[in-house]
Amino acid sequence: MKYKLVSCGFVAFMLLLFAASTSLAHEVNISGAARLGNGPIIDAGTYRIELVKNQDSSEAVFYHGNDEVTRAPVTLVSEPSKARRTEVWSNVQDEGRVITQIRLQGSKEALFFEQAREDSE
Repeated sequence: MKYKLVSCGFVAFMLLLFAASTSLAHEVNISGAARLGNGPIIDAGTYRIELVKNQDSSEAVFYHGNDEVTRAPVTLVSEPSKARRTEVWSNVQDEGRVITQIRLQGSKEALFFEQAREDSE
């Protein structure tokens, strides 16, 4: 009986380790300072990005080392195939470079950052 209890504990521990290693964290390189959609500005550098999926919204959280740098709301869009590499899409606007989309390696979801709506006159 004691052997079964130890075996079950070991299996549970290994499953916990596996779940921790398959988190939604990816590394992304931002080549120059840019605004994340209509949200915060992020400086050039290499960041760990985690996707936080809530019931009615999602956020991209950027970390440098263990320190949280910024958060930005994202819209997740399902793509037909997994991304072969991490890609950062941006536009140059009046206020500078704006990141519009990030595709994470191995993911079928694209992260779209909210864009400021242009007022029509």
